[in-house]
Amino acid sequence: MIKIILICVSFLPLLIHSTYLWQTWTGSRLDHWDWIFFLLSIPATFWAIHKEKFEKCDFYALPVLIPCLILTLLEQIHHINALAVASAVCVIFSAVWLLGSWNFAYKVLPITILLLLGTPSSSYQLSLVMMCPVATAWAVKFLLAVLCLIWIWYTKRTGVLVKCSTIFFLAAALVTGLILLHSKALYFKGTSFIPEFPSHCGEFWGRSIQPDANTKRFFVTSTVKQYRYTKADTEISVLAVECGENIHEIHPASHCLRTSMWTVHSEDVLYLHDNFAVTEIDASKGGNRILVWVWYSSEKLSTPGFLGFRRHFRPGEKHYTYQISIPLNSDVERGRNELKKFVQILRSNKEQ
Repeated sequence: MIKIILICVSFLPLLIHSTYLWQTWTGSRLDHWDWIFFLLSIPATFWAIHKEKFEKCDFYALPVLIPCLILTLLEQIHHINALAVASAVCVIFSAVWLLGSWNFAYKVLPITILLLLGTPSSSYQLSLVMMCPVATAWAVKFLLAVLCLIWIWYTKRTGVLVKCSTIFFLAAALVTGLILLHSKALYFKGTSFIPEFPSHCGEFWGRSIQPDANTKRFFVTSTVKQYRYTKADTEISVLAVECGENIHEIHPASHCLRTSMWTVHSEDVLYLHDNFAVTEIDASKGGNRILVWVWYSSEKLSTPGFLGFRRHFRPGEKHYTYQISIPLNSDVERGRNELKKFVQILRSNKEQ
């Protein structure tokens, strides 16, 4: 009975973040179905632990429990709500492991994965890593949920258990691979670049465009401005957003393009200077093709990638995201050179 009470106590960190979960499920268009995984975890839990018994305490769980407890309770240090929720889920799992042994914890590991699939931001993080539309990411999440249920069935039927060392090796290898994939852009810190957009930028003449109703509705708590600049047969579009308190209004540009049914051919970090970089996206839809440059800035630094933006985001500070795009025919290098000229003019104007 004491062990059951202590496991119930381990749910408290997740309950602390319940308000955030509710706000995300009701306010984020990308996360509003994630509650399904939490709901599915309830019958899955009863199925997984039916007729199972706790064994001796396993203190090897402490190296997992303690860091996760710190991450979920001290969210004000890292300012990543999704990390706090995921850590709270891992607190529950590690508490079960500590009090019931690895043999018991392994049987609820698929439920832990189900809860992690319901963690806010998991959909677009998965689409970002897989370079796929959000619909595909959702299909992958549901496939993983089905595999978790098959995992529970197979374990109940055969009694086969996998060693904790094997599970953690596979998890470490996966996380390491993802970190290496995004490490350069994630840790890059450029100089702050918050440009102004006058009507005349060198050879480019521009005008402000009134954002449409959908754009205003999407950036409810942020300030959004749009501009269009032309020069001879060249046209450059600008989206400038001063981010508000709701970080969920800001998404990776490639993710938004895929959600709008654009095909992203490439997405790379382009280092324009030693202290400034952008993410360059080559995308097409129907007969249209565009080249997009994206960067994120605060008043202290700039970063080319969305993950870097999320890493450096601090509530109460001013953050900006910029997207500039140019139509392409077939000459990517020409479009890239025009964007370079435009950015150089903006930087020169800022330095004057």
